[in-house]
Amino acid sequence: MSNGPSKEDLEFYWQNSRQYFDELAEHYQQADPEYYRTYIKPFYDNPFRSTGKKNPTSVKSRTKFIVIAVLFLVAAGAGAVFFLISKSTDTVEKKFEEKINKMVNPPEEKKSEEKVNETANEEDTKDLSDEDKYIIGAKYISEKKYDKAVYYLKRIPPTSKRYEEAQQLIKSVKYLKKYNK
Repeated sequence: MSNGPSKEDLEFYWQNSRQYFDELAEHYQQADPEYYRTYIKPFYDNPFRSTGKKNPTSVKSRTKFIVIAVLFLVAAGAGAVFFLISKSTDTVEKKFEEKINKMVNPPEEKKSEEKVNETANEEDTKDLSDEDKYIIGAKYISEKKYDKAVYYLKRIPPTSKRYEEAQQLIKSVKYLKKYNK
């Protein structure tokens, strides 16, 4: 067994000059196989050390992939933040518009407008059957137009077979109005 580089030197070459280490390995594999098996082969056999030559193109492609993945994650995060901000501003704008509408149209004006509509609708309800009034009232409840629903349901006379059901719906409307549902 001839004198070759020490283990420390081999470790240094393995980490800093892989090309020189590989040339030494080729030389000692042919010139001194026992030295090769004892000192150099363990470097190649150890799975915890990087094996093979470093390929600069694989490093570049890996770097490109990482950069693209990071850019994609940043773009996805920015999109999610934009979506959440835009959604919350929509609700704020709606509340703001509702408050402005309440300030511009006070409830007293609305009541006077409803009375005008009621007198216009009285002519319409004369031609409707009790069944039709019940159906229209139920439809307005489903649309959350409770005042119109009560108007039609109150127009059902006590002699009608739908009178009891109409009274129950009127009570339900009072509950729905109270809890704003």
